[in-house]
Amino acid sequence: MRTVKKMASAATIAVFLLCCFITASTGSQADCDVYAATGSSFTVPLTHVLKDSDNLRWFQDENLIFYRRQKQVITGKNYDVDSTGSLKLTQLTKNKSGRYSPQIHRADGTSAGDLPSVRLCVLDRVQKPNVTMTCTDKGHVNFTCSVGQNEKITWFMDDEALEEKEKTLTREIKDVLKARFSCNVSNSVSSEISLPVQQNCYATLQKPHVTVNCTGDSEVTFTCAVSQKDNYVEFKWFNKENKQQESGETLTKKTKDVVNTRFFCNVSNPISYHISDPAVQNCFKPSFPTELLGISIWVFIGGGAGLLILVIVTATVCCVRARRKRRI
Repeated sequence: MRTVKKMASAATIAVFLLCCFITASTGSQADCDVYAATGSSFTVPLTHVLKDSDNLRWFQDENLIFYRRQKQVITGKNYDVDSTGSLKLTQLTKNKSGRYSPQIHRADGTSAGDLPSVRLCVLDRVQKPNVTMTCTDKGHVNFTCSVGQNEKITWFMDDEALEEKEKTLTREIKDVLKARFSCNVSNSVSSEISLPVQQNCYATLQKPHVTVNCTGDSEVTFTCAVSQKDNYVEFKWFNKENKQQESGETLTKKTKDVVNTRFFCNVSNPISYHISDPAVQNCFKPSFPTELLGISIWVFIGGGAGLLILVIVTATVCCVRARRKRRI
């Protein structure tokens, strides 16, 4: 006898058919004719048409477990068999596994012959599995399914069945950034599917901030700080002209070379990136300012000098014209 249990995943697996409770044997399960789950019931069929005058015996392997002589029960209970003489097994436990064989003798003592027997195997139902995730140093992620002995595994990625049947599934992180993995474990009487799991080797980065540390007044070190950092974060530095300076978590410069230069740090991994607010060194302040309102002081000096020249030229022209008028 084979029954089928529908398994639905938490998302879109609609129906996943697997054997459960009592499952008929296949070529690879030749030792058992029928499988049943612990705690379930099973009736071993009697194929012979039983008469009231017949004597009925049932054996589990070599042990007599039921004997009825005509209508009188000698071994066992009346409710151990049904009206046809089939053996009723309830609240199955593993020690009820074995070969069940009937024997029938007629009132005159003759045998009804060899009757079909059934080898029953009682198995525990599988437990609901868990999937654990492990990040490796080589950009891979391992998903491991908790599974018992002699249980089959089916892996799912985004509710689609995969070919792999091993306990551990390995993927490149960059290929499964948002994918959900679950595993289904089954034996001949039941199946269970895990909750889906996603990789978290790559964290979603937050906006970084830049700290400034002075080495005397000769050098300044900018450090890019990020609250969630994994092993795959990349750091890049840019100045105000958006020109890349260096890579790395820190940037060190001669103070005199970057008196008023603004630096930004960019943090990124395969799933996110952010840019910091600008930072300026505060280790050295020149006595003569080089910028005013964020504009180079030389712009103001050049503009002032140009304006002064224009005033001088204008005044000169006016004086010359005035003298000419007086002469006339």
